[in-house]
Parts: sequence; structure tokens; C-alpha cells
Amino acid sequence: MEIEKKFTINAKTCTLKYNNQNGQAIVLDNKTKYIIPIYQRPYSWTEDQIIKFISDIFTSYWGNDCLSNEEPMFIGTMQLSEKNEEKQEIIDGQQRISTFLILIKVLKNKFPNCSELEKINLNWLITRVNNGTQQIFLEEMIADELIISMENSLNPYLKNAYLIKQLINEKVDSNDENLGDFEIDRFIKYLFSNIYFVIIETQAGLSKTLQIFNAINTTGLDLNGSDLFKIRMYEYLTDIKQKEENSFEEISELYKKIDKYNSDLGSKKSNINDILNIYQYILIAKYNLPVTLYSYGTDTFFERLFDSILNINQWEHFKNNIKDVELSIKDIDRIIEVRYAWQKHYYATAEDACAMHFIWWSRYGRYWKLIFVFLYKFDNTEDSFDKMFLFTRQLSKLYTIYSIRFQKSINHIHTFTYSVINKIINGSFEEIVELINNEIGTIENHRGWNNLENTLNGNIIYNGKLKNILCRLSAMLEENYKTSNFEESEKIRVNLFEQEIDIEHIQSYNDSDGEKREDVWEEWGEEINSIGNLIVLEQYINRSISNNPYPEKIIRYPESLYSIVGKHVEKHKEWNLNLCKKRKEYEIKKIVNYLFEK
Repeated sequence: MEIEKKFTINAKTCTLKYNNQNGQAIVLDNKTKYIIPIYQRPYSWTEDQIIKFISDIFTSYWGNDCLSNEEPMFIGTMQLSEKNEEKQEIIDGQQRISTFLILIKVLKNKFPNCSELEKINLNWLITRVNNGTQQIFLEEMIADELIISMENSLNPYLKNAYLIKQLINEKVDSNDENLGDFEIDRFIKYLFSNIYFVIIETQAGLSKTLQIFNAINTTGLDLNGSDLFKIRMYEYLTDIKQKEENSFEEISELYKKIDKYNSDLGSKKSNINDILNIYQYILIAKYNLPVTLYSYGTDTFFERLFDSILNINQWEHFKNNIKDVELSIKDIDRIIEVRYAWQKHYYATAEDACAMHFIWWSRYGRYWKLIFVFLYKFDNTEDSFDKMFLFTRQLSKLYTIYSIRFQKSINHIHTFTYSVINKIINGSFEEIVELINNEIGTIENHRGWNNLENTLNGNIIYNGKLKNILCRLSAMLEENYKTSNFEESEKIRVNLFEQEIDIEHIQSYNDSDGEKREDVWEEWGEEINSIGNLIVLEQYINRSISNNPYPEKIIRYPESLYSIVGKHVEKHKEWNLNLCKKRKEYEIKKIVNYLFEK
């Protein structure tokens, strides 16, 4: 459905009530109701902002010495929607206009006999923020007599009213005889006629209005990516889906659910942008959108998606199939559920716990969120987590193979990953696993350009990622990695991926005896930096043994928690080049057998 909306923009200089300039535009005309729309944030000006606001007004009114002449004051820019039946929405400026209302309320209470203040009603501002809670707070402040201090009130309007009352009292109730009496009528005339706004009125769809807001770039609503999604999803539901009732509340509930899950878990495990990144993958696959959109940042993807759906701008790569795209709060809610279900679920085995880390350590770590695309598709099946673990293990092996074989991420695996996402959304579990297994293939499939076996046989120390992946994988395979005991699995995972680890040269590269170094390099050649001569070791042990000769090192090796180190000590009381070569053969065979095991 295409939505065509007229676009106009009009700027004018306004005062609060009396304006001698051309147009004579004013804010308080006793007719217009100003509406703070539902998507705005709550009123939240702090004590520092209130103090500056009041101080600036009085400085402009009577100078720093309280004896100077009045000077006009510019309060900033406000953005309003076009007036509709004497109502205007405040796009930007709610904090300032709300504070003016509070100031007028305080002055009416303090100076009840001021005729100008008597003419001003306080019902010209309405807020729809937070399901009516803010409106209740606002009305409570208007009704309050401001007698009993409410400094610690949860009501931000009331709290600031008492602060403004205190500040006004300090300004006007001075005992300094040199200052003279404060004239309320003169001050109100100044307040209503000498404080200027530039008001920009727009007639446009919400998206276009927000674009204008960003261009103006004033203070107020902080339009970060998550705010923009909330607002534009609201526009989509109201304009395209014609769903007015409770739509913004339903969107807000998604954000609250994420906050609650994070609170329950005691740390910020995810956020709305992470959830939307997963949703981005799902939408691209579900509606067969161009695969180049997988490379878009999440904010950019949704900005251009909404632009295209709402017929604001037909971006390249969004033109085809865009009419078929259906956005759903229920789908986002499902993604949140599976994201945190995974977070709370125990791993089936130590291998499963480590597989996730190997994906993160690989050159394709960004695609770890495919796990949640998978759970989104299969969460209703009885064995969804068992399937997910198998999927994760095989994906981990694939990314590990290509991270070893190539020294950077390659386009082929990015493209292949996009086909995996498509298969998750549109295929069966068996088809997904078959697709990944076929790409893994056999060792023979990886003997072409950048031969895998050549890499495994050669110097691996020159590349930090290669060295760390191979040595950690080698260490995992010496543990009881098939165990389903949670405590044992967690110990293996933590030791391998959260412990401070060094990759130890069993034969030191820089021997502590400097005169032997060149002889060692000549004898060992590339083997000194091979998988045969490298082993994981706790950092504190490695740093303590430094580059000592092997007989001195293995005195400390038994302190290690890694099975691979303990087994090495049992098997090798001495160390030389031939033993290194034999160990390398064993390590390569062990790693290859694991990676290509179906």
C-alpha cells in the first residue's frame, strides 16, 4: 500500500503571548492544545538544566547585577506538526515548553493577584507518553498547592516545580536594599513578550518529520537507532497496517521484555539492535531480498526498508519484492524469546560449549547470530536445541577450516553463509546440515589454492588467529569434550576461552642461552613454529618459565590444568626435533579427523 502525504514546512518567530513582530505568532493563544506524542520520551530535565533555564531568564530580564535593562532572550528552536483542529504535536521542544508550563504554575501560585497570570489556563499541554502515566503526573503538578516540599517525588513535573519555586524565591525575595522590589507585572510582560522561539511547523508523514528533526539537530528526543525503529514501526503499523489501538504499547513491550531478561540474568546479554540484526537476516531470507543487504548495518537496513515501504524513498536493493514484506511484532517477540532461551540453556556437551567460541574466534564471528535464526525457525520442534547444537558444531567446523586455510575472510564463505540463512528459513533441518556438510567436504576438497594441509604442516605462529584457533582446538580434543556433565563442560570451556593463555614454544624460540639461538634456528627451521612445537599453557606458568631449557620447563608443566600439557609431560621427558615432527603428525591427524568427521 502506497501512502502519499503532502509535505510543507513553515518557520516563524514566536513569543509566549505578546508579539509585535510581523505575523505576531504566539504559543499561548488560549486555543491551541500542544500534544506530546506517544513515541516521545518522558519529561526528564535535571536540576542543572532547570537552574540554567531560570538563571538565563532572570539574567536576560535584569542582568547579572539585577539592575540592568531587559534584553530579548532566544530560547531555541521548536518543531511542531501542522495544526489540526487546534491541536499540534510537539516533535522537538517538549522539555522547554513543559518547563515553561511549570514556571507559569509556580508564578500563579506565588502571585495570585497578578491579572496577566490569572488569564492563563494550564490545560494547554497534554502528554501521551508512558500510557498516560506522564499525563497523571502533569495533572498532579498543576493541581498541587506547592506547599509541602516534594524534592524526592517520582513525579518529574512536581519535583521540578518545587525546585523552580525555590529558585524564584531566591531571586525575588532578596533582602538586599540596593535591589529594590521585584515587579511581577513587569516580569510577566517580559516573560510573555521578550522570550523568542523559532517554531518550525511541518506537514508530513512521521518519517519525513523525523528527517527534518535530524537536520535541525536540536536538543530533546535522542534519535538513536533503537528510538527510530520504535517510531517508524509505529508509523508502519498505523499508516500501512491501519492498526491504531495499542500499537506503540506493543512495540514498547518488546523493549521492556529485553530489559527484564537482562535484569533477571544480571547483565546486558542483548539489546534491541542485536534482536533487529537477527530480524534483518530473517526478513532478507524470507522475502528473497538481495543478498547484499546482509552486509548492511542494522540501522541502515531498517531506515531504508521503512523508507521504501512507506514510499518515502525507493532505495537501491529494496525496490524488488518490497510490496511483499510484512513486518511483525510477533516475529520480533519470538526472536527475543529464543535469544534468551539460548542464553539460559545448558550446553549438551563441552564440545557444544566450545563450538560457539570457535565461531567467535573464527574470521566469520559476525555470523554467530545464525543460531537464533535457526531457533526462530525450529523453536516449536521437540528437539530444537539438539538440532541447534548439531548445526552449531558443523558451522563451527566450517568456519574453523576456512579460518585456518585462508588468512582473511573470503567472499565465498560470506556468500555461502547467506545461502545457509536462506536454507534455514525456507528449507528443512536435514537440508541445512547437508548443505554445510557438503561445503565442509573432505580433506581432498581443501588441497587446492591455500592448501589446508600445507598450512597445518607449516609455520602457524605468524598469524595470531591461526595459532590460537589451532592450539585451542588441539587442547580441546585432549579433554573429555564429549562429556555431558555440565560442571566438567563448563570447566573445559572456561579454561580454554576465559583463562589467560599463552601459546608456549616447547623448544624456546629465543633460548635463554643467547649463544645457542642461531644453532637452534638452523637445526629446527620452520618446525620451531609448527603445531608440533606449540602448546597452550596458562599465562602465569609460561611467563615464569620464560625461555629456559626444556628440562627446566617441564618441572612447572604439571601445574597446568590442561590435559594436553599433562599428557605431554608423561610422554616426553626430553624434547628434540624428531619428537616435534612426530607430535606434529599426530596433531594434524587429530585435527583433520575431527574437522572432517560427519
